[in-house]
Amino acid sequence: MDDPDASHEPYDERRRSLEAERVRTAEWVRDLVKYLDAAITIPGTNVSIGLDPIIGFFAPVIGDWVGAGAALILLWVAFQHRVPPVIIARMLLNVLVDGLLGMIPVAGDVFDVAFQANRRNLDLLERHQREGKPRPVDYVVVVLAALVVLALAALPVVVVALVIRWLSS
Repeated sequence: MDDPDASHEPYDERRRSLEAERVRTAEWVRDLVKYLDAAITIPGTNVSIGLDPIIGFFAPVIGDWVGAGAALILLWVAFQHRVPPVIIARMLLNVLVDGLLGMIPVAGDVFDVAFQANRRNLDLLERHQREGKPRPVDYVVVVLAALVVLALAALPVVVVALVIRWLSS
């Protein structure tokens, strides 16, 4: 009679292979984030600075593109790991905030050092791998961000309406 466990061997081997690939992916992703957000610790402080703000300071446009490229890589890894859409939305928000505020000369570079969007996104990705499901705060952050976007989109309409009202009185 055949061994009943023998039929599961290919499945178990495939599962072990996928787990090993996830660990390897996590290692190179952590290395990438470290170099971009926290490659160097400023002596005498707990402040780390990475290549993203350094490149952004000396070559503003190139630095923004480097940061965007890293963000896309992290999002690609998140899609591969089947991260829920709400967590991917949070990751996109981090990238958007980093990109918009990071464009401000000098102050944006200081913001990049403090905010570290890639580190935040890696934390979200690793938390998903540990917990497997989104937290309520993930939904709250995404809903609040959507409300802010809607308010900002409505602002020009309100301003134009107020100007027209003022001009017509």
